[in-house]
Amino acid sequence: VQVQLSHRVVREQGRSIVLLGGQWRGVQVALPQPSGARQPNTLTTLHVAAADLMLLRTVGERHTVVGVLRPGLYGESVRAEGALFVDRIVSPRTTVGAGLSYGSAYGRLLPIPVVHVLSRVSRRVLVDALLPARGDVWWMPRRGLDLGVNASLAGAQYGLSTAQQVAGANQLWLANATVGPQARWSPGGGKWQVTADAGVTVLRRLEYARDGRSVTDLAPGNVPYARLGLQRLF
Repeated sequence: VQVQLSHRVVREQGRSIVLLGGQWRGVQVALPQPSGARQPNTLTTLHVAAADLMLLRTVGERHTVVGVLRPGLYGESVRAEGALFVDRIVSPRTTVGAGLSYGSAYGRLLPIPVVHVLSRVSRRVLVDALLPARGDVWWMPRRGLDLGVNASLAGAQYGLSTAQQVAGANQLWLANATVGPQARWSPGGGKWQVTADAGVTVLRRLEYARDGRSVTDLAPGNVPYARLGLQRLF
């Protein structure tokens, strides 16, 4: 479950855009019991509650500097994650960028190079990707309706409380790689959008670790998924 809010602030005739917001995510996991225990696995909910701070600064005619900072609570750990990259307009229809992220969307807190691609391939086809975290291809058959395909990585490195620890682990590395179709619909062409997506996980990671070293790998199997959401555009 995820809830995300943001507010846009424009400064200096639009050369700088600041987004201020926050997000909350809740993930329910089954904590394994000690070997030989008769009781079922214990269900617990792990939380991410973080501020979302984003700065976009236009430099010259072709470049934009993008900075993202997400300080907050990741399970029982307090830390800041973020990214910094530079976009360049290479043609009227295509923008390409590169930079570095430091986060745990891949299930473990790591520095990862990122590549950003935003390209209007044709009047009705849009490619929007921030690799390796996500990639989207959209087809827009009519105003207010977008149909597409998504591939993405979603996860976090959670700090565990004493009651949640397994085999002495104080961290949980959790990530899912997913692929599937998606849709966005704006009733009446307004600012509200109904979003829907479905698909299957192609890779899953669920490991317990202590101070950055894996101690238990649960290797969960792949599963189908479906989601329904609502968002309001600026």
